[in-house]
Amino acid sequence: MPEAPADGQSHQFETFAGAAAAAPAPLDGRLVLQPLWQREDGGSGRMAALDHPWGARHRPDWHARGLVIWPRGGQWCQLRLRLPCPPAWRQLQQPRPQVQARLALCWWADAMELRVDGQLVHSGDLFDTRCRWLLPEAWWQGRPLELELCLRSPRHDDGALIQSRVELEPLRVADPLGVLDPQRRELRELRRRAGMAEQPQAGAGFHVLGHAHLDLAWLWPVADTWQAAERTFASALDLMERFEALHFAHSTPALYAWLERHRPELWGRLRQAVAAGRFEPINGPWVESDCVLISTASLLRQFQLGQQDSRERFPALEHRLAWLPDSFGFGAGLPAVAAATGVRWFCTHKLFWNATNPFPHRLFRWRARCGAEQLALMTAPIGTDGDPLAMEGQRLAWQQATGLGELLWLPGVGDHGGGPTAEMFEQLQLWNQQPAAAPQRHGSLRAYLDGLEPHAARLPVWRDELYLELHRGCATTRPDQKRHNRSLERLLRQAELAGVLAGGLAGHSVEARPRPDWRPLLFQQFHDILPGTAIPEVFEQAEPQWRAARRSARRLRDQALQAWLAALEQPADPGPAHQLWWGLQLQPLAGRRATLRLPPGCWRSGDGPLPCQPAPEGGTWVQLPALAGVSAVPLRRLPDPADPGAIPAAEGTPALPRGAVWVDGLRAGNGAVSVELGPAGIEQLRDGQGRPLLEGPLAWCRYGDRGEFWDAWDIAANYRSRPLPWRWDGEPQWRERGPLCASFRWRGTCGASRVRLDGRLLAGSPWLELVFSVDWRQRHELLRLEVPLAEPAQRWAADTSGGVLERPAEPLTARERARWEVAAISWMASCGAGGEMAVLLDGPQGVSARADRLGVSLLRAPTWPDPGADNGWQRLRLALLPCAPGWRTAAVPEQALAFREPPLSLRGGQVPARPGGSAAPVALPALPAGVQLLGLRALEPERAVISLINSSPCRQAVDLGCGWRIEARLDGLDQPLAGGSDPGSSVAQASALLQLKPWELGFWRIARG
Repeated sequence: MPEAPADGQSHQFETFAGAAAAAPAPLDGRLVLQPLWQREDGGSGRMAALDHPWGARHRPDWHARGLVIWPRGGQWCQLRLRLPCPPAWRQLQQPRPQVQARLALCWWADAMELRVDGQLVHSGDLFDTRCRWLLPEAWWQGRPLELELCLRSPRHDDGALIQSRVELEPLRVADPLGVLDPQRRELRELRRRAGMAEQPQAGAGFHVLGHAHLDLAWLWPVADTWQAAERTFASALDLMERFEALHFAHSTPALYAWLERHRPELWGRLRQAVAAGRFEPINGPWVESDCVLISTASLLRQFQLGQQDSRERFPALEHRLAWLPDSFGFGAGLPAVAAATGVRWFCTHKLFWNATNPFPHRLFRWRARCGAEQLALMTAPIGTDGDPLAMEGQRLAWQQATGLGELLWLPGVGDHGGGPTAEMFEQLQLWNQQPAAAPQRHGSLRAYLDGLEPHAARLPVWRDELYLELHRGCATTRPDQKRHNRSLERLLRQAELAGVLAGGLAGHSVEARPRPDWRPLLFQQFHDILPGTAIPEVFEQAEPQWRAARRSARRLRDQALQAWLAALEQPADPGPAHQLWWGLQLQPLAGRRATLRLPPGCWRSGDGPLPCQPAPEGGTWVQLPALAGVSAVPLRRLPDPADPGAIPAAEGTPALPRGAVWVDGLRAGNGAVSVELGPAGIEQLRDGQGRPLLEGPLAWCRYGDRGEFWDAWDIAANYRSRPLPWRWDGEPQWRERGPLCASFRWRGTCGASRVRLDGRLLAGSPWLELVFSVDWRQRHELLRLEVPLAEPAQRWAADTSGGVLERPAEPLTARERARWEVAAISWMASCGAGGEMAVLLDGPQGVSARADRLGVSLLRAPTWPDPGADNGWQRLRLALLPCAPGWRTAAVPEQALAFREPPLSLRGGQVPARPGGSAAPVALPALPAGVQLLGLRALEPERAVISLINSSPCRQAVDLGCGWRIEARLDGLDQPLAGGSDPGSSVAQASALLQLKPWELGFWRIARG
C-alpha cells in the first residue's frame, strides 16, 4: 500500500501532504507553474486549470491549497503549458553557466506522462509520484518548451496535480548567486519554530539508506512483482556503480529465493554487493505478512522460515531485525515470537497512519506479556526523496521525540518497487554540501540500529498490541481468503504431527518422507492478500495455489496417519461385512465424546454399537467414544445398501448418547446449553444451570458502509447511523430433533441477497453452532451479528497473534475508544459477575464489544480495488458458548480449538486386537488448560520439536507422558538454549515434564521414550 504522507497525516483525511505556495519572484530560484497550466474546457477552448469549476465545487479543501483537480474513476486530464526561460534567469548564465534548472512535479494519479516538444521524457504512476526533470540547454538559449502533462485519476479517488515548479540549482557548492537562499531561510525557520538554534547543531544529521518497498501483490498480480523486483534490484546495483556512497536495503526472503532460482546472474551481482556491505537484506519474516489475522502458529512459521532462510542465504550477516513497514497493526504476542527466533529490532512506519491518536513513541521497548522484548523503531516515511525541507521537518520531530539528532532517511520509490533514483541522489548530494542543512552519512540499517543500542535502557516500554487506528475492515473483507488460510494451516500442522507419529516406522523414515511445505501458505499471508485488499486477479491466481497446497498437505497427512495406525497392533479380524475406520483427534485436548456426521450405516466401536441418528443432508450422526489428547479409536461400519439412512437392527440396540439433545416445542437443550426459538429467531440462550444469557434476541444487522477513503480496508466509523432493512421469512423451523442432533433453519432476504441461517445443537456439545449462508449481491454494505448480553460485561477478551488480550467493556481513554473494531483469531468472550458468553469463530473476524453486547462483522461489500469483493456464495460458521465463571475457567481457548478442529474420520488401516479395549495408545496426552500446541514436527527418526504456548497467567507443568523424553530446551530456530536440558527434567524420568511461565512460548527437542 502507499506510504503515509511525510507529516504522518493519515490518508483517511489527506491523500497527500504539502501545498503549492504562492508564486515567488523568479529570482528567488523557484518558479511556480500551478497557475500557468491550461486545460481543455469541454470543447469551448482552454482555460486556466486552477479556474476549472469542478475542483472548487467538489473538493474545496484541495482547491484552497492550489491543487489542479479532476474526477476519480480513471479519467484523463490533459494540461498544456508553454514554458519560456525568464530573461532574468538567462542572465545568470553569463559569461558562463552558473545554475541548472529542474522541472519538479508531484501528482496523485495512477498514470502520468510528461511530453516536452512532443517527446515523452518521463512517466510515473500511483507509486512513482514525483520527478525532477533536468531542463535542456536549448531552454537556456531562449527556445520555449511546449509541455504536455497527461494524468489519469485513480479509480478510488479524485486526481490532483499537487505541485509543479521550476527550481534552480547552483553548479558550484558555494552558490554565489544564492539561488538556494529561500530553502535556507525555510530551514532556519523550521529550527526556530522547534525552539532550536537556526544552524544544525552537533549530532544533528541523517543516516541515509536507499529503500524500495515492494508489495508482493496489490494493484498488480504476483507475476508483476517478480518483474518489479528484478528491475528494482538491477537499478539499485547500477546506481551503486555511479554513486559510491549509495547503500540499499530490501526485505523479503521469498524474493531472494525467487531471484536465486530464476535470475542467477543478477543474484550473483547482488551477493557481491552484499559482501561489499552496499546491499543489505533486512528480512525477519518470510514475507511482510499480516500480523493480526494469522494465528500464533503461522506467525511463528513466518519468522522461523524467514530467519532460517536468511541465515543460510547470507551467513556472513547477523539477522536480528524484522522489517514490517506496511502491515496493518501488530498483535501483542509478536515480541515473544520474534525474540524466540533471534530478532532484536522491530521496525515499522505504519502507526503514523493512526487516524485518531498519534502514536506516542518513535523509539521504545515493546514488551509481550511473557516479558520478551523487542527494541522498536518507528521510521521516517518510506518512499521519500531528497527534499531538504521534508527531511529537516522529520528530523526535528525525531529529535523532539527521542532526544537524538540523527534520523534514518529512506529515499526510494516504493510500493511497486523502484528504489532510489539518480535524481534523488543528485538532490541529496547538493544539500549535503550546504552548511544550512544537517549533514548526511550513508550506511546500513544494522549500523544505524547498533548506534541506538546504548539508549535501550532508558527507552519507554509499551505493553500492548500495536493497534492501527485505521483499516478496521481488513478482518472482514474477502472471507474466502481467511477460510483458505485457516484450512491450509490446519492441514500443515496436522501433516507435521502425523509425520512425527509415523516417524521411525519401516519404510517411513524422516529423510525419505516429504515434508509439508509452508511456503505457499506464508506467501498468501502477505498483508495485501490475506486481508483481501488487492485486485481480483490476485485472488483468482491465488485460488489454484490454495487448492494445490491443501491437496498436498492432506495427502501427506493421510499417508502418515495410515502408517501410524497400521503399526499400532497386530490386526484382528473385524468380520467380513464391516468396513474399517478410525476416529482421530489430532489436538491434545481433554477427553470428550464428539458427535460427527459419518457415512450412513451402523457404527460400532469395540464390542458395542455407537449412538447413531440419520442426518437429513445424508449420512449418519455418530457419537464417538471419548478421545483425549492426540489419540485414535478404531471404528467398524456395517453399510446397509438398501437404505443408507437406516440403522440395521441386527447390530443391536445403539447405546444412549451422552448429553443427549431434547426438543420441546421451540426449545432444545443437551444439559450444557439450551436454546429458545421464536418469531425473532434465537430469542434466548441458557447455560447448564438454566441462567439466561441474552437480554434479547440475536440481532442480525445490515448497514450502509462506504469504507471511507480506503474502501476494502476501512469500515466507516459512523456505520451504525445507516441501518438497512433485513427481512426474515416466518419463524425458524426444526429439521432434526435429536437425540444426537437438533437443528433448525431460518431463511430471509437481505437486499437482493438470499440468506439462510442453520443452527445446530449436538449431543455433549457445550455450544450452539450457527452457520450463516448467503448469496451475497450487495455493494458497500456491512453485515453484523450483535449478541445482547443479559449480564453486563466489565471486560472482554479475545485471542490475538501470540496470546490473549483483555480489554475494558466500556472504553475510558481515547485509545480504548478508537479500538471500536478489532481482529480476533478464533474467539471472543465477555467477562463479568456471571452469565458470561463467548463467541467461537471459524476464522479471523472483525469483532467489537460493549458492556451490553458482543458483535461480529460477518461480511462487507467494498468495490475498490476489487469491484466484486465478497460477492457470491459465502458460508460463515460460528458458535455461542456459555462460559461462566470466566473464559479461563471455562477453557474457552480449548473449546474454540475443538470447534475449529473437530476429530477426523479416516477409512482403512488395521483394527488393533486388544482384549477389553478399543482405543489406540495416546500419542500425546491432553495439555493443561491454557496451554496450546503450536506445532510438533520431526527433526530426525525418533526425535521431534514440540512448540507450546501458555496463554494463561499461571505457571504450567506439561506432562508429555512416558512415551517421550526431553533432550533439550531450544529457541525458535531449533538451537539449544544456554543451560542445556530443561530444568527439572531428566532423560531418565518416566514422565517428561515441561515448565512454562505465564504467557510463555517454549520449544523442546523430545525423543521417544
